[in-house]
Amino acid sequence: MTSRPAPRTVASGDPHETWTRRGLATLLDAAAVLLLAYLGRGAHEGGRSLGDVLEVALPFLVARLVATALVRHGPTRLWPGGVVAWLVTWAGGMALRAALGGGTAVPFLLVALGVLGALFLGWRLVARLVMGSPPHRRRAR
Repeated sequence: MTSRPAPRTVASGDPHETWTRRGLATLLDAAAVLLLAYLGRGAHEGGRSLGDVLEVALPFLVARLVATALVRHGPTRLWPGGVVAWLVTWAGGMALRAALGGGTAVPFLLVALGVLGALFLGWRLVARLVMGSPPHRRRAR
């Protein structure tokens, strides 16, 4: 009887690291969504209560959970993890907002696209600069 080896992550071979990275990416992206909603509510004289912020954020948070299911490899990398998470969260969040009768004015579409992109990709870029490239990506010179 042969046993199958445990699933490997690209970075270390530890399957628990895969879940840790996916969870970390999901939490940091959720924080970015909440920040977008909080700042947006304040910029338009809306309330900043938890309910007010969640009203804006919830469609994007649901869409980000869908992105978690789609991004299985490299969730903390700019590509594919960051770009896929950003675009799925933005498009899915806007689709849910539209379906639920929320605002989808063109300026909001563009601002949300830019802010979510900056936040989702920004923390990944900072992490890469601080932590360095994963060992499998470094090239000998």
